[in-house]
Amino acid sequence: MKWQQLLNLIMVRIKQVIGLYAFVLIPMWGMFFLNDVLLFGMWNIFGIVPRAFDVGSMIGVFASWTMHGNFSHLLGNTLTLLQILFLFGLFEKNAYRTVLKLIIASGVVTWVIGSPLSIHIGASGLCFAMLGYMIGGAVFARRWGYLLACIIMGTGYWLTIKQGLVPQQGISFAAHFGGLCAGLLLGANSKHTYSATSQRY
Repeated sequence: MKWQQLLNLIMVRIKQVIGLYAFVLIPMWGMFFLNDVLLFGMWNIFGIVPRAFDVGSMIGVFASWTMHGNFSHLLGNTLTLLQILFLFGLFEKNAYRTVLKLIIASGVVTWVIGSPLSIHIGASGLCFAMLGYMIGGAVFARRWGYLLACIIMGTGYWLTIKQGLVPQQGISFAAHFGGLCAGLLLGANSKHTYSATSQRY
């Protein structure tokens, strides 16, 4: 790959990172303040209730990542997503489509394996799904960019990841574990696209 081609590829991926920030974070923050100011917290009742077939739980499967219990919950997930989305945008060719797949997959798995007496909200399931996707891509699909990303994330977030996969009161283990498993499966079946992309620039 020539230097001009590499530079063009980097610029395309940086634009994708910025787009991903808007794609994921604007709905999260927008719904948080809309829920707080206009909906009086009612948006959060549409979280995922495992194995419930009501309309609210079905909405939660697709939209629970936009629901947060308080500002610290939102801020914690935002700080994590800022870093994961950056790496994801750099290494994933079809990032928007993949993020949508991970949102749905993590929501469905949470709905299947969670306790029916619980309600699941927050974007941490998506965080773990994206991390699982990168691990699956690195280990099974031999996507070496994701291997580097996993090393970076693992170094900075090992304790957070470890704590998130331990059942705790008030923490959605089902969303964390379910998201991780969904991401691993999708990542393992992902394709290496860098060579195809490089030929287009």
